[in-house]
Amino acid sequence: MIWALAPMDGITDTAYRQIVKEIFDKYNTNKNRELLLFTEFVSSDGFVHNFDGIKNHLIYEEKEKPLICQIFGSNLQKLIYTAQEIDKNYDFDAIELNIGCPAPKIMRLGAGSALMIDKGNTLEIIKTLSKVVKRPFTIKTRAGVNEEDKEKQKKFIIKASEYCSIISIHARTMKQEHSGETDIDFVLDVKNKVSPNCKIIFNGWITEEKLQDKDFMVKMNKLDGLMIGQGAIWNPWIFVDYKPSWEEKKETILKHLKLNIKYKWERTWVIEFRKFIWTYTKWIDNASKYRVEFMKVDNFRDFKNIIDKI
Repeated sequence: MIWALAPMDGITDTAYRQIVKEIFDKYNTNKNRELLLFTEFVSSDGFVHNFDGIKNHLIYEEKEKPLICQIFGSNLQKLIYTAQEIDKNYDFDAIELNIGCPAPKIMRLGAGSALMIDKGNTLEIIKTLSKVVKRPFTIKTRAGVNEEDKEKQKKFIIKASEYCSIISIHARTMKQEHSGETDIDFVLDVKNKVSPNCKIIFNGWITEEKLQDKDFMVKMNKLDGLMIGQGAIWNPWIFVDYKPSWEEKKETILKHLKLNIKYKWERTWVIEFRKFIWTYTKWIDNASKYRVEFMKVDNFRDFKNIIDKI
């Protein structure tokens, strides 16, 4: 069964993927569990017009594989160019089109969830992209635009499955964004109707508590996999049955930061790393006090000095 780390902009870069993969390889004891990683979103507009601005999204190490590169956009020619260039110049295991991100800045471009509105046009995009790349092609989508759209969305996904090796479904609608109940039955129904060559992965607020819920996992086991997003930001151990000590967490935090600095300028990444600190320190005593201190540092040495005090 696939356990996937959801593609998240500003989160699932090569540094964090390496942390997740290292923990999985070290602690996973379930032979039926397979880790699948995704890049951050790669903008087709950015790839065509401002490659220097997005090239860090394409950095990866061989040890991260299997690894899928996710692209987004709405202009077919730019999507074709981006997909073909990535297919030719990078060794990802598949190329994926995002048809699910509900962020307004993405939807204003006609991309992400906006692609669910004109399903006929989007199906043609899927057909075309699947044919112009040599690698497997996948998509990530949602349960529809809104409740009324769900049946049309099912039919769309079933048709799309003829051209995709994997379809990941966030089991909420575009209107719900990231709140409200997930519709597991929607995904299960889709699984029973799609092409047998297409794997179906469930996504949508999967927490540690959910993974311990037997009824939930019975349903997950009827699918090809599950995908964890928000629940994995502060917890790279969520993919394995292992609870780290605080000392192990500290070691992981410092290793994560060092990897970020390796690929990007130190001061920039020490500052950007603050978003991880809020989640990494979520359950410790006096967390707010230490977070204030972290907000003041801009180099690894000072950052490490605070970590050592905790």
